[in-house]
Amino acid sequence: MQYQSTILTHPSLARDQANTFFRTQRTREYREQLGPVTPRGASSSSTLRTIAWNALGNRIAAVSSPIHGTHIIRIWNPERADSRYSTELKGHTGMIDCVAWDPTFSDRLVSCSAADGMVRLWDARLNRTLQIFRCGTVGIEPAFVRFTPDGRWLVVSGQRGRKLLVLDAVTLQVAGAGAFTDSRPQDGDITRAAVTFSGDVLAIGYSTGVVKLHSFDPSTGEIGKDPLVSLNAHRTSITCLEFDPCGRYMALGSNDSLVSIWDVQELVCVRTFAKYSQAIKCISMSFDGAYMAISVEGVEPIEIVHVESGEYVYSVPRSTAFHVPALEWHPTKYWLAYAGDPGGLKIVGTPDDRR
Repeated sequence: MQYQSTILTHPSLARDQANTFFRTQRTREYREQLGPVTPRGASSSSTLRTIAWNALGNRIAAVSSPIHGTHIIRIWNPERADSRYSTELKGHTGMIDCVAWDPTFSDRLVSCSAADGMVRLWDARLNRTLQIFRCGTVGIEPAFVRFTPDGRWLVVSGQRGRKLLVLDAVTLQVAGAGAFTDSRPQDGDITRAAVTFSGDVLAIGYSTGVVKLHSFDPSTGEIGKDPLVSLNAHRTSITCLEFDPCGRYMALGSNDSLVSIWDVQELVCVRTFAKYSQAIKCISMSFDGAYMAISVEGVEPIEIVHVESGEYVYSVPRSTAFHVPALEWHPTKYWLAYAGDPGGLKIVGTPDDRR
């Protein structure tokens, strides 16, 4: 399999400089004042569930737990921490599970909700819905959605079950003959899926810890019926599946508290990260593939690791009272956005507000 590399717009950070660099970066808080003032005088905030940077890195989408039944996506300007400079997208009638930006068009994003069964395509510039797909028509409760690297297709997986859906990213029409269904129930439910940066291979993670690689046709959105290879990658459910932007590695997180790094050419595990005692909640690869951030279900700190050496280079200090449900690196810089601490969204590395 051939893989294309990301064009780097910022120089990579050397491993021996990483601890000093991240330790001296400022962490900014993007507080969303939604609730009433508490007796101690602090406004209550919603819990952020998922976050995502757009392709240019000049917007970040954050999804909160609903306040008074309102389900919104808030779009932040990372250089403006005041919520007055943010915008809202409204339309879902149930809890929003996932949001993702088009990698080829910085104003377009997609969201999904298992609760209302909808996939929604949005224009963030106009603050409106472009298309809606109701996944109940194909028997999927959409809990995870991702664009293919070329921005042409959406890959949607359910809250449970063995079905996977590929949608045209403009029309939201189902690709090919319909939803892909795995024919081997012993491998469990599909939990995560992602297309490689080459665009011709789809990786699917399962609740048993199995990962399968299928052929993927970028011109039609068709998934090959039989897997190219099946990997017994982890002992329990795959919770995270990411490809290194430079095309070298596949990173997997699991409920077994491990993160594994796989060489995509040899399809062998070259490294594991086993510091945690809780299930892996989220992983994110930096723009150059040199560093990975890891968060877990519990209250342990976010770890930044150097992928090649396996070294833990920095622990992000934060409150120990809240777990971190989401984190993501900026697409071209060493800015790390995360959610879970009191106050909502935080970004390590952003500059001061412009005056």
